[in-house]
Amino acid sequence: MRQIKVVAKKHICKFCKSEMNVSGRAYLANPFCNKCYEDRLESSGAIDLRDNYRLEILNDSYSKIEPIDKNKKFVKTKK
Repeated sequence: MRQIKVVAKKHICKFCKSEMNVSGRAYLANPFCNKCYEDRLESSGAIDLRDNYRLEILNDSYSKIEPIDKNKKFVKTKK
C-alpha cells in the first residue's frame, strides 16, 4: 500500500485574518477558518433559523425549509 503525505501549510483566513494550518486544496475549497463562522453569519445579515423555520415536505423525497420571520437576523450567542 502506498503512503500518501498531506502537507499542511499556513494560510490566512480571508475574514478574520487568523492563521490556519490546512492543505492548499482545503484552503481553495474553504478559505475561512472555523473560529469566525458565527461572525460571518452575523456580518452578512443572515436570517436566524434557530426556532424560526417551517419545514415543507415536497414530493420525490425533497423538503423545503422556510423562515417564519424573515426579519429575524442572526446574532452571535454569548459564551
